[in-house]
Amino acid sequence: MFENLNQHYPFNNNFKHNLRTIVLVSMGFMLLMLYFQPFGINFMNTSKDGYFVLTIGIVSAVVLFLSTLIVPGMFPVLFDTSRWTIRKELIWNFCMFAAMVIGFTMTALIFNHESLVSLTLFRSGALALLPLILFNLLNYNHSLKAKVAKAIESGRHWLSDEHKVSEKTVPEKLHIASENGKEVFDKNLKDVVLIQSANNYIEIFYREGDKIRRQILRQTLHATEKQIDKFDIIKKCHRCCLVNTNQITRLAGAASNYTLEVEGLGFSIPLSRQKVLEFKNLLKR
Repeated sequence: MFENLNQHYPFNNNFKHNLRTIVLVSMGFMLLMLYFQPFGINFMNTSKDGYFVLTIGIVSAVVLFLSTLIVPGMFPVLFDTSRWTIRKELIWNFCMFAAMVIGFTMTALIFNHESLVSLTLFRSGALALLPLILFNLLNYNHSLKAKVAKAIESGRHWLSDEHKVSEKTVPEKLHIASENGKEVFDKNLKDVVLIQSANNYIEIFYREGDKIRRQILRQTLHATEKQIDKFDIIKKCHRCCLVNTNQITRLAGAASNYTLEVEGLGFSIPLSRQKVLEFKNLLKR
């Protein structure tokens, strides 16, 4: 049991939240006393009872204000959130309770309130529990909301990361259909080497293991470009050729007779003069 008292407990040092909570607790405390008349105490016997209720409401607000906003600012090491424990939370609440009991007792004696003077400490202690319980409930609710929001945000990040990983692990597919739609080329984009025109047909060269294979489809190169224009790595290097820039090993030749070399292809890919500078920059990157 004593070991549990040393466990970490979240200390709420949010100034705006604490200030708002103190105002709500004080007002709620006064309304509860006036409406419910707790512990059999009648606060409406005399005309000064309203002032009495207002005064103990102010006393509770002052105690909470000093305890949660002033004292933690004066002793930041003592109220360090990273070292705040259940034991410290209980002691802190007991100190606030004692301060309220003293404040309520003095107020009862000053106003000479008949219901409280007879059993001053007992009934003042009973009343002091109300604002303290309200304050802790609101703080706990705020802490719970923060934890839920943090869990939801963490879940969103996790789902986002999972989605990114899944996108990376699933390879992109290159899908090219023939004119009549009966024949289809459907392979991983990274394995495609070259697409070249052959009259009314196209020849698609792609890697399959250690070998480069070829598939012929009845389709024009111009129509094929439209089908695959979303893939940036497929570039037109010649009026009759589309090449996968990730497959190029080097740029060969000189002057007006440049060609592109691909490992294992068995022939050089023509490169038009207008494309030389573009491919030189691509290969540099």
